[in-house]
Amino acid sequence: MGTQKMICARRIRVWKRLPFFVGILLFMLLPLFASPAHAVALGVNKASLSFSDVLRGGYAEDVVTVTTDADYPIEAEILLDGNAQGWLNFSDRVFNFSRDHPYELHVIVQPPLDTQIQTYGVNMTIITGSIARGGTSRIGTSTRASFRIPIEIGMTGTEHLACSGGGIEMLDSEKGTPLEFRVTILNRGNVRINPNITLEIYDKFRTTLLETRTLVFGSEILPTTTQTATRSLVVDLDPSQYWAAIKVPLCDYNDLQTFDILSPGDIKDDGEFVRLEAPAWAKTGDILPITAFFRNKGARGVRAIFKGTIARVDNGQIAKVIDTDEYVVGPDATAQLQTFFNPVVGGQYVVTGKVFYNNKLTPERSTIINVNGAPVRSQGGISTVMIILLIVIAILVLLILIQRKRRSLEPPPVHTMHARTGHPPGR
Repeated sequence: MGTQKMICARRIRVWKRLPFFVGILLFMLLPLFASPAHAVALGVNKASLSFSDVLRGGYAEDVVTVTTDADYPIEAEILLDGNAQGWLNFSDRVFNFSRDHPYELHVIVQPPLDTQIQTYGVNMTIITGSIARGGTSRIGTSTRASFRIPIEIGMTGTEHLACSGGGIEMLDSEKGTPLEFRVTILNRGNVRINPNITLEIYDKFRTTLLETRTLVFGSEILPTTTQTATRSLVVDLDPSQYWAAIKVPLCDYNDLQTFDILSPGDIKDDGEFVRLEAPAWAKTGDILPITAFFRNKGARGVRAIFKGTIARVDNGQIAKVIDTDEYVVGPDATAQLQTFFNPVVGGQYVVTGKVFYNNKLTPERSTIINVNGAPVRSQGGISTVMIILLIVIAILVLLILIQRKRRSLEPPPVHTMHARTGHPPGR
């Protein structure tokens, strides 16, 4: 009886604890049946924006890139807070972006003419729509993200004129058609500009100036913005390679470009002098390889050769004129045009040269060689090889003199008389 009572009491305790264990089990299994909300990464490339030296009634612009790792479109809108928020305009106040299509938000500042000269602040918030939702029932989760970007606007009453150029590209043309080129200008000042562009055209060897033209950029460039213009001009040039020195005086910018005038149906030879390599440090007496890397970007093979000079940096004296063998370079291939230099005097040298290919030449490239060590010459200026040669000659002369001295010390030969004739034999 006592044993049966103990078993019954034990069963009663187990049944009382059963709901607790069932609850724990259900809690552990709940995540397996829930619909998870997937995390989405969002970002902007600038934590703040600062516009300085903005004129009354002026213009300033900057760009904020909004990104995500979500492969579906996410909608976002712009919210503003601050006493200068009415000066701000945007490329869009509401926009969409995704992983493959980040959005570039243009932020534009245009203060009124009667603005007081001081610093103003605006808080810009980029807030998204719903980017995650979990659950299959009416009750779920929804997440929105926001980015707060403070904007500072500094006013000034002083005009500031500054710009920079770049992205210049000369386009090849056929004889009789206009010559075109592209140029990009960044207005870094706070006033609008429309700079002049000067174009100087030289022959293939850049020894003769053939044309000089001055053109305007073509449109006003607003402060803090970048614009690219394509300009054209009519020139009377024969088919050949030419060089153009393009200058934008207002921006203190200049660049050198090459272009071709082609006959109708001609195939253009196009090559690139990729780089020039030489040891940066060496010792006198070393044999140094100098390698020009040339890439054939054309549709047919070319014959290429590297020509240049090696000169001392301190006085410009030419130490060697270099000239490699001719190499045949196939289409889309890169060749190493190599020669050697044996410095005999320490110092700093500059290697400068061009690649000549199929009656054309590349822009010039250069590199520096630093040579350490004592001169491979005697104090009198006679080389080591010459010294050895003089020693050999001196030894030979000495041997000849010794041989002559020995002969002069030998006794003269004794001649016997013929018995009958009284004369030496042979007479």
